Amino acid sequence: MALIDSIPTSTSVQDLLTDVMPKFAKEALVANNAAAELGGTEISMVVEVNSNTYSYVVKDGKELTAQSSPVSNPMLKLKISEDHLKKMIETKNLDMILGITNDINKIKYNALSSLKGSFTAEVAHTDGTTFVIKAVLNGAEQPHSIFKMSAADTQALMRKETNPVNLFMSGAMKIDGDMSFAMATQPLFT
Repeated sequence: MALIDSIPTSTSVQDLLTDVMPKFAKEALVANNAAAELGGTEISMVVEVNSNTYSYVVKDGKELTAQSSPVSNPMLKLKISEDHLKKMIETKNLDMILGITNDINKIKYNALSSLKGSFTAEVAHTDGTTFVIKAVLNGAEQPHSIFKMSAADTQALMRKETNPVNLFMSGAMKIDGDMSFAMATQPLFT
């Protein structure tokens, strides 16, 4: 995920979501040969930052459309405050936002298609701040789980240097709320 590390800390939220994220997603689709696995599929995602909406649709694992308006019934909706996203940019903690577009495959597509519920990621940075990202899958707010972990562990998870089970078993990830739903989200992070 070298692109994540190369994003300037002065990048605006709008530039991140209209330029950087689509570029990152397109590069990941090509690098992972997603078209071979995702022919005939459509994946839709919305990122809500305060009152602004950024939408992304991937068709057949190769065609990416990005727009600054909502799409109907997104498979995944991420909600984050502008202040938290700015802080994530400044501290180079973008793995949770950009990492979801990396390594899109049939397993993740099937999980995104079938999961209904929401989770909140509370990511603790070393400076004491906590970034809060809420993910809503297929429009369902319930069941709900809360994942709590450090920014370093989040980065390791999204970069495939560890997995959710190892983080949970070691105590590095705490989970509150619906445990069975939390476990069902595992394919999104492996």
